[in-house]
Amino acid sequence: MKSLKFFFAIAGMFLLTGCFEINEDIDVKADGSGVYSVHTDMSQLLQAMQTYLGKDEIDKQLPQKEIDTTVMMKTLMDTAKNITAENKALIKDGSVHLKLNITEKIFKSDIVIPFKSQSDLQKLYNSMNNQTLGFNQLFKGLAGKPDTALSGNDQGMPDMNQFNAIYDFESHDGLLSRKLNQEKWQALQASPQFAQMKDAGSMGISIPYTLTISIPRPVKKVDNELAKLFPDRKKVVIQYNLIEVFEHPEKFEYTIVY
Repeated sequence: MKSLKFFFAIAGMFLLTGCFEINEDIDVKADGSGVYSVHTDMSQLLQAMQTYLGKDEIDKQLPQKEIDTTVMMKTLMDTAKNITAENKALIKDGSVHLKLNITEKIFKSDIVIPFKSQSDLQKLYNSMNNQTLGFNQLFKGLAGKPDTALSGNDQGMPDMNQFNAIYDFESHDGLLSRKLNQEKWQALQASPQFAQMKDAGSMGISIPYTLTISIPRPVKKVDNELAKLFPDRKKVVIQYNLIEVFEHPEKFEYTIVY
């Protein structure tokens, strides 16, 4: 796994090139338990890196051409010093699956975390999307640097977790909601990385982002105009171009009443 450290460090350079496709799923059961998952396809990123670095450098840094591994979150958290005991408890039963195949140009990750209640879902969602427990940092933890990986974005690169970090997520029986936090939004706009993010948007870059929410009872009301309901009204799908958040963050708000 140590050979992945180089790979993920260079990956930060391509963060805003539109080489991602992200699918986020929230599945809530009748008793309030469920599963939160994020599936990311970075295969185009791998192709871009091969073009940028060249085959010889990729072969040198990644002599292992295929990686197909699943790591329990508990393993990553055991050595992390900057994660609270409460947050460790929230994600300890989760897993990270990483599949990398240089020859077939496959690079995918799956983060799957069960939750016991909608209260835990709210805590989990907000914790997973702040700067101390971001998805990119978890990948670096897989690369063998859990402590530094979980301490924040030490590369000075724009972090796509800053997208979800500007929203407040609320979850309880009958309600799922994500609303823009104006204070966090203003702080993001003042950050050094914000100009880079906006530049990416002006270049026409697209990062497909699909949110799928499954709930135990039919939807009574959903206020996002992009939302599409399944016929039984128990599943909501919202598709975005993630990069648009830096121009129109309000487009990514939603309230689902069921």
